[in-house]
Amino acid sequence: MTISKFSPLLLAITMLVSVQIAQAERRDKTPIIEEEQQIFEDISYLASDAMEGRDTGSEQLQEVSEFLRNRLKKDGFTFPQAEDDGYQEFSIAGRPELGEQNKLQIEGIEKGELEIDKEFRVCAFGGNGAFTAPVVFCGYGIDDAENNFDEFAGIDLKGKVALIMRRVPKQKEYGSLYVNKQGIIDVNRAGLRSKMENAKERGAIAVLFVNDPLSTIKAGDDLFAFGYGGSAKPEEIPVFQITVSAANRLLQAGIGQELGAIEAQIDQQMKPLSQELPGIKLTGQADMDFSNTQTGNVIAVMEPRDADIRETIIIGAHYDHVGWGTYGSLAPGTNAIHNGADDNASGSVALLTLAERLAKQSGQLDRRVVFIWFAAEERGLLGSKHYVQAPLYPLQDTIAMINLDMVGRMADEKLTVFGVGSSQVWNPWLDDIEKNTELNFFREKKALGPSDHAPFYEKEIPVLHLFSGLHEDYHRPTDDVDEINIQGIRRTVDVLESLVMNLANASERPDYIENKAHIQVGRHAGGRPSVGITPALNAEVKGLQILNVIENSPAHEAGLQAGDVIVFAEDTQVNSRSDFWKLIDSSSAGDKISVRIQRDGETVETTIKLDNPR
Repeated sequence: MTISKFSPLLLAITMLVSVQIAQAERRDKTPIIEEEQQIFEDISYLASDAMEGRDTGSEQLQEVSEFLRNRLKKDGFTFPQAEDDGYQEFSIAGRPELGEQNKLQIEGIEKGELEIDKEFRVCAFGGNGAFTAPVVFCGYGIDDAENNFDEFAGIDLKGKVALIMRRVPKQKEYGSLYVNKQGIIDVNRAGLRSKMENAKERGAIAVLFVNDPLSTIKAGDDLFAFGYGGSAKPEEIPVFQITVSAANRLLQAGIGQELGAIEAQIDQQMKPLSQELPGIKLTGQADMDFSNTQTGNVIAVMEPRDADIRETIIIGAHYDHVGWGTYGSLAPGTNAIHNGADDNASGSVALLTLAERLAKQSGQLDRRVVFIWFAAEERGLLGSKHYVQAPLYPLQDTIAMINLDMVGRMADEKLTVFGVGSSQVWNPWLDDIEKNTELNFFREKKALGPSDHAPFYEKEIPVLHLFSGLHEDYHRPTDDVDEINIQGIRRTVDVLESLVMNLANASERPDYIENKAHIQVGRHAGGRPSVGITPALNAEVKGLQILNVIENSPAHEAGLQAGDVIVFAEDTQVNSRSDFWKLIDSSSAGDKISVRIQRDGETVETTIKLDNPR
């Protein structure tokens, strides 16, 4: 069946019928209770310590893939790669190890050699290579000609080293060009990889990142841990981070200015100040040992009623996370399992729940439905990118892709739906679904964003991304099942089921609308003030129990210890982790927070002086 023109009336009628059928089938509360119990058990398994954070390439992620395939077999699903039981294997770069030949030296000045781990560090998301080349200051490394802020315009980077600040201009001003009114930074502009790619596309042979001085007033001039930002292939250009003091030596020798003054001028004028540093050359080498690792997507399929039908719907969720947090953690200094209950055990289990609901209708729908659990999303959407490069069903016959990423923290009955501007069918369908659910939809037209729907949208396929929102436990060891909204996941699956039924039975495929704007899903512009603790996941303790205290952090300076339980903060009783983090989120770096703790049966009071976000 090939239909090219959109009929709103027919689609609306189809949608209404599918919603009514879905609701009628679940009027009995017993199946709902059983389904929610199964959701809880499945997330508890995926996000258990035994799975060690489901790192890509790990034995634990392989075990999860087998768990998913075994469940799908029981439900009668067929696998498009029968010989592999629905496992689409691919190879990715493994975790690199630091070699011995890493160096940076500013030529022609005194004390030009930089000391590794004190003045510079190699970034694992870059590659290997040696060079001696001029240096070009590229501001924040932003390419935004549309808003007259292209920091690469008018400069020659071919065969040179790009010096780039982290983050974005005016990051403390909510509602500024790259910070929305809620204080969320545009991660597509602030992302280190996007900045690196901007420089690489213009011929740079290496990149130096440096902390922007505004963010380091109180946080210090910390270097990334080796592995921050993930890993890459050895053929990437070398990437380093240097300290502000090292950057100042480069800038002073070249143009007689320091980084703080340049940043202030850029932020004030919102005009690029990119320029080559006259007479300056940098000699450097990045030396890492790379190895490949195998991983794979899990793929199951529901064939349509008519074997001649070619059109396909893809529903996906990534099932990997960040392991022990060596790469990708937002809790610096910790060495703990990052269970990833919300990110993305929630989406993986929601997808499994949908598949098990629809299994009874196999062979009854008017389009093929393909379920994909993507691996290596946390390494840069590698699983979804692999699928679009090696699709099991032609992409020209793929009519839509819906992505589930972080759907486990629903609050106030709100569900965010990204990508509604990628097709004109989405809003009419969502309007009718919203009338028949207790949920409220926050809709965002933009479709390009940092999750697995993006590679499909780039192939001109309409997409949606269902999302329950960011939270303080994102990419931290505290993203655990005890904070998951199980009922919210079940309701999200209700919405997803209605969308899939509309897609499967609609008389015409959705149209595709192009929108190259990126979704702003990122960190708070100021970030959470740093405390320096990792909370324990102990539901039996009333208060916030501390698992780990980071050395030289505000908590360490205040005398807090592992095992302490915070019971009061600023005269407010702390009953849970959320109570404490709400107070911290409403505070600023430099604020002093009085806390009362329980330690070995005694009450201790102390004051934590909050630091800048790390």
